[in-house]
Amino acid sequence: MTTGTDMDGLKVLIVDDEPFMRRTIKAMLRVVGRFLVEEADDGDAALALLPTFRPDIVLCDIQMPRVDGLQFVRQLRNHREGDLRETPVLMLTVSADEATILDATRLKVSGYLVKPVSPKLLGSHISAIVRTHPAEP
Repeated sequence: MTTGTDMDGLKVLIVDDEPFMRRTIKAMLRVVGRFLVEEADDGDAALALLPTFRPDIVLCDIQMPRVDGLQFVRQLRNHREGDLRETPVLMLTVSADEATILDATRLKVSGYLVKPVSPKLLGSHISAIVRTHPAEP
């Protein structure tokens, strides 16, 4: 797959409690572009990284201990630093039930993918999000 120049250099925060899944997502990202990647193992750790890392997009699981993905997005949308509130979030999760998808939609997530996903599908969703939420220089 060709590296997408519209995505090169984007800062991506992966939020997932499973180390294997974080490695898998990082490997998929290497296929579709050149990203700067940080990782967090739950929503609380992700919230702590936000002010310093300032991601262009967050790839977030839902089912995690402590602070889950939906709780993380709620807190992100109410973050004290207003510019972080609009950070695009792409949910990557096994949760395909209608209630969870509706909760995510109400929280204004930018996309929702049910695992497993392919690098091509992940790349196309990130590219679409980048087109609608361009990263600031």
